[in-house]
Amino acid sequence: MNVRSSTRSLINAMRVLDSEIQSDDGVANAVIAEAAQRLEEQQECIAQLEQENDALRADLLLWEQKEVKP
Repeated sequence: MNVRSSTRSLINAMRVLDSEIQSDDGVANAVIAEAAQRLEEQQECIAQLEQENDALRADLLLWEQKEVKP
């Protein structure tokens, strides 16, 4: 069974790697920093979409309850 780290843990690890890796041209650091930033942005978007989805489901339940009245 594979153990998966949380997205937050991956982001934090990438930020540590970015600060500790020493590359002469800085490309490795830039790539790692950008990957961490993108993961963070995606995590924020997913959280927003999940909130919106929850709100829509709640609205749908209320609508269905009103439509089913005997």
